[in-house]
Amino acid sequence: MGCSAVEDSLTPPHPVTVTKQADGSVTMENGVIAAHLDSMGRVMSLRLVHSGRESVQDGHCANQFVIFDDVPLYWDAWDVMDYHLETRKPITTLLKPLEIVLAGGLRGSVKFSLQISERSVITQEVILDAMCPYLRFLTQVDWNEAHRFLKVEFPLQVRSMNATYEIQLGHLQRPTHWNTSWDWARFEVWSHKWMDLSEHGFGVALLNDCKYGASVHKNVMSLSLLRAPKSPDATADIGPHEFTYAVMPHRGSFQEAGVIHYAYNLNFPLHTVPAVSAQCPAWSAFSVHSPAVVLETVKQAEDRLDGLVVRLYESHGSTVVTWLQTSLPVKEAISCDLLERPDLSSHLPLEEHGLKLSFTPFQVRSRLPSSTGQPGWGEAFPCQL
Repeated sequence: MGCSAVEDSLTPPHPVTVTKQADGSVTMENGVIAAHLDSMGRVMSLRLVHSGRESVQDGHCANQFVIFDDVPLYWDAWDVMDYHLETRKPITTLLKPLEIVLAGGLRGSVKFSLQISERSVITQEVILDAMCPYLRFLTQVDWNEAHRFLKVEFPLQVRSMNATYEIQLGHLQRPTHWNTSWDWARFEVWSHKWMDLSEHGFGVALLNDCKYGASVHKNVMSLSLLRAPKSPDATADIGPHEFTYAVMPHRGSFQEAGVIHYAYNLNFPLHTVPAVSAQCPAWSAFSVHSPAVVLETVKQAEDRLDGLVVRLYESHGSTVVTWLQTSLPVKEAISCDLLERPDLSSHLPLEEHGLKLSFTPFQVRSRLPSSTGQPGWGEAFPCQL
């Protein structure tokens, strides 16, 4: 479900087009989404091509960098106080205007730079790949601030009482309003690889590869990027940074749109290597049939050389039955816990199609298989789920 590379000799069904306008703005399209960026790299429009559905709130711009004063009462590096929200300042000093880096085809990209202060600069490359449902922002920041907080905002044309945030091995919803004191106290919350704001039939996800502070207030998604605490380490976070985030409009729910899988693809991008032979066959050690089930971990067992630990979890919040298949030689599959202690009374039946597994919402399952060197499910392969 990822945005994979395609050989140069192949042409995608809809190549990326990048067009510069007279006012310095740029339009980018790949047949799935279409974006319009102004000369400062702000997203003025982001549409689904087939439906024409707009993602960005009318009269506003997304990918807006903002800076805040950040002076906690007690613990610089740990606390974030709500009064910092009153010091919001958009970053609007353009250092290098938007320019085209890649003109299209398999990939189109544009680049620009903003001045945060006399000491700090943001340089960003906005990338659109062929057939990819999200717009990616490769960001470099030379960060030399003190008691400052950098965020990026996406005001959306989406309304919902709740937003969804990924947590480890699942997700949860939090309100988008501050109607109560405990809602207000959650002016910033944790989020792992993605967060999503959806109404019926349409939504927008914000993916990232290493940032964990987030908020969705009303219809504005905000991702926290950098802080500059001075205690206990006066040089904390000072220096160069590189990170990536991406915005993904989608039809239907985030489960139906595959947001979870695209977020994994952003965090674990495809690596290309030269092929020894053009006839090299495709090979996969494991495959899972249900899009709701994520194969999270494959590792060698800690206390047996002939065993692998395979850990999966249900990611959609649904009850599902699926098949786990492998091309490795397998003798047996045994359930085990997170400490890899096998449940010897729970040998799982190996069938011709693989291992049949059932999951309840957000259930984590581990298996311990062992191998004998013989191909197929009928041979020894300790497997943990």
